[in-house]
Amino acid sequence: MAAKARLKALKGRVHIKAWEKDPNFPDDRTKDIVIKDDYFCNLIVNTGKDSILKRLGGCGLSCFGEAGGIGVGDSTQAAALTDTDLIAASNKTWVDISTADKTYVRPTLFITADFGFAQANYTWNEVGLCDDQGTPGNSPAEGSDLWARQIDASPLVKTSSTRAIVEWQLTL
Repeated sequence: MAAKARLKALKGRVHIKAWEKDPNFPDDRTKDIVIKDDYFCNLIVNTGKDSILKRLGGCGLSCFGEAGGIGVGDSTQAAALTDTDLIAASNKTWVDISTADKTYVRPTLFITADFGFAQANYTWNEVGLCDDQGTPGNSPAEGSDLWARQIDASPLVKTSSTRAIVEWQLTL
């Protein structure tokens, strides 16, 4: 088999699961109602490809970081290889990813962020993943590199009675 045929691309997909409080049981989280449970593919952007491959090549944390933030925004602009941040002008929220929110199960890395009831209460049209090089926070606006971005064809309309988990799955 030729070397080219053996190469596998880094693939990614996003899983968004959201729950709404049941008005009949507002204080009982076990009664929450699932209102979204969708998977869709993502686009690994140019800055993401550079960052991931340079990290694998041993450049180290001083040059490029590890997964650091998952963001959502309300822009409907199509994802492009040249994207460097979420496109939304004001309705854009990045959540830092802790070490506990990263799990590797061969051949997939699962990275999650929890958007609580008070966070990102607007229509989620776009999602993004960035590294942890930002100062002070993990977002491209603070200096992190965007790894991936995508538009959700069936966006979540998040309110203060909704909690959502965004899980990025990267597979080699």
